[in-house]
Amino acid sequence: MARRAALYKRIHEAADNVVTIDGGGLFGTRRESELRQTEFLCEETAKLGYDVFGVGPSDLNYGLEFLRNIEGAHDFKFISANLRDGKGELLFEPWTIVESGGVKLGVISVIAPRYKIVTMTSDTDQFTMDSPRDALDHYLPEMRDKVDLVILLAQMPSASVREMLTAMGPGSGIDICIESKDARQYRRVNKVNGDVLLLAANNEGKYVGQLDLVLGAGNGIEDAQVTVHALDNNAPEIDAIRDRVDAFKEENGDGTLASAVSFTHARGQGNEAERYLGVHNCARCHVDQAREYAKSAHARAFNTLQTKGQDRNPECVSCHVVGFDWLNGYDQVADPAVAGRESLTNVQCEACHGYGTAHDRQGEWLASARESCVLCHDRENSPDFDYDSYWQRIAH
Repeated sequence: MARRAALYKRIHEAADNVVTIDGGGLFGTRRESELRQTEFLCEETAKLGYDVFGVGPSDLNYGLEFLRNIEGAHDFKFISANLRDGKGELLFEPWTIVESGGVKLGVISVIAPRYKIVTMTSDTDQFTMDSPRDALDHYLPEMRDKVDLVILLAQMPSASVREMLTAMGPGSGIDICIESKDARQYRRVNKVNGDVLLLAANNEGKYVGQLDLVLGAGNGIEDAQVTVHALDNNAPEIDAIRDRVDAFKEENGDGTLASAVSFTHARGQGNEAERYLGVHNCARCHVDQAREYAKSAHARAFNTLQTKGQDRNPECVSCHVVGFDWLNGYDQVADPAVAGRESLTNVQCEACHGYGTAHDRQGEWLASARESCVLCHDRENSPDFDYDSYWQRIAH
């Protein structure tokens, strides 16, 4: 958050007409432990001056009443053109106008019906979704009469977005489409049908996409430049916001992961009869491989979370330990002394190869290990992942 605020400050200082849009997915996962964190992040987000938010499935994780309270408390503008309540009424305004520098931007948001909405108040909240295409066909003619440019926020799989835009054909009425779900990064201008700019900066808040437009006569797009900013350790921060984040973590961090793992974290994979043995057991036979592992970033994976204060965040921890989603895998409550076994922190051998007690000496582990990479090095966490180049970092 401190890095995002510093970036936005620089952008606003460098340009006169800036519009800030979030495609959706602002809220955290369906855990009581993350509800307060979501409230805090919304408090900080409100200070960044967002103009409009799309609605994604996770934004209803805590129920409609929670979202409404956030919306009212921080004057957030949520929109969705195809999300309805159980009675068939639209839950939000379908689209809105954002004006900047004399240019009227019409912003509309849709969500794919394939994304099932499950809330912590599922007994009272019921939702239905129209076809995104039907919603767009209904509202676009009205929008085009009132705005200069139309921006679509698509909470849809990338392939479905392209398929829909292609089917709509040239002259669809959409000028810019921002993919906001399951999307890779687009670090250059992409077009569909020759006239729709397609953008995505990845989600989970690790990147910010910036689109610089040059408009011509009639406010049509003459030129467009895309920049994707990584909010990594090299990004400047605003100290005051960093202090507030650190204070929040200090106040709310204790027991967060322990509670999540022990009581709400379902381990649906694996075999209760199998066990993880730890890297030190592997090293007894695989001396050279263990030596190479010790030099790798995998061997320090958990430490990176501790440095950032994320070692109690289940979403982060799952890819920085062994067997988080598997029976007999990592559990902070019992790691390591309480259970009297090897610590399962860091991305050890068994994180890729599986249970040590199921050791296969016929070479089958080579294939399974390669397949395991993309479980964590996915589009959201490693958008530039390439197996061959990444393998060179850990070759063993």
